[in-house]
Amino acid sequence: MIRTLLLAAVLTTTALPAFAQEHQGHWFGEGEGNITADLTHVENDIYKISMSTIVPISDQGGGCAGGIDGEVLLDKKGGNFFVENEDYDPKGESSPLNARYCEIGLTFNEDGTLTTEERSGCLYYHGAACGFSGTLEHDAAGL
Repeated sequence: MIRTLLLAAVLTTTALPAFAQEHQGHWFGEGEGNITADLTHVENDIYKISMSTIVPISDQGGGCAGGIDGEVLLDKKGGNFFVENEDYDPKGESSPLNARYCEIGLTFNEDGTLTTEERSGCLYYHGAACGFSGTLEHDAAGL
């Protein structure tokens, strides 16, 4: 039984594309707040992603927090994460608070870091004092 489980684990791991094994997991770093991203391989190039950002309350001002999750298509270089904003009004004027999509670019760098770039429409998912842009390291980077 144990041999069967070990064989299944090895086959599952080797069946994933090499970048799937590198990219999935917990990422953390700083930028427009303390940012985390959790990537879970679903199938092929599809990943579940959950991102959060937080700026703690300090003497200089109030804090900020937010989060977003969904699915993203990734290749070895990265991809673009889109989430449709729930309060989007197609009849309203386009603005940071009335954008159809929140778009976040994800780039896997040669040095092993992940750059996240909030491109547009994400204010609905966090406060004005933070964002999803930053440079993140994989939690296994120190191994």
